[in-house]
Amino acid sequence: MKEQEDYNYQCFDSMMNSLFDLANELHDRLEEDEELTDAEAVFLRSFDLYVDSCCELDDLEEEEAR
Repeated sequence: MKEQEDYNYQCFDSMMNSLFDLANELHDRLEEDEELTDAEAVFLRSFDLYVDSCCELDDLEEEEAR
């Protein structure tokens, strides 16, 4: 069971790294004044909201732990 959990974590970690790479690439393109496709813009907005939400949750958990 532990091996399966480790494998699942590695897969999730790899997927998140790929999504962060894509988001960073899209942010770079925006900084260079390149237009994004509708799909790219929707992905970037959604991913940025996801990251912001995770950061807020982490902050709340830290405050509660104090």
